[in-house]
Amino acid sequence: MTVTAAREPRTPTRTASPETFRLLRALDARMSESLGAVLYDLVKLRASQLNGCAYCVDTHARDLERRGVPTRTVHGVAAWQESPFFDEEQRVALAFTETLTAGVGHVDDHLWEEAGRLLGTERRADLVVAVGVITTWNMSAITTGLRPSAT
Repeated sequence: MTVTAAREPRTPTRTASPETFRLLRALDARMSESLGAVLYDLVKLRASQLNGCAYCVDTHARDLERRGVPTRTVHGVAAWQESPFFDEEQRVALAFTETLTAGVGHVDDHLWEEAGRLLGTERRADLVVAVGVITTWNMSAITTGLRPSAT
């Protein structure tokens, strides 16, 4: 484990580039509308776990709990393959998230077809964009040093 020294806070994206922040929030809202809030939050939580963004993991875990998702299910996202808490649609979205978070172009034909069958063409396309959106949020939060509050 690496321990990092405290450093000067960096200007968050929200402050440094308000128009970019506004547009990213609008894209985020579109992804939530397309995928559904719970499914999108599951995607955001899993990508944030894989990308190591503590701020986003905290945010999306709390968002899921506020939406009424049981705590066991929220914790189960880390081991979704073995957890009984997810339906077919959620499982394909989580598999897609893991695959895309590992690198561009790694979605095999079977996963692509399964996502299309369960989500439809438009929602599958939006899922690709959704993983990119949360990865952008993760990069922004990590790079600017955002941390979850202790309370």
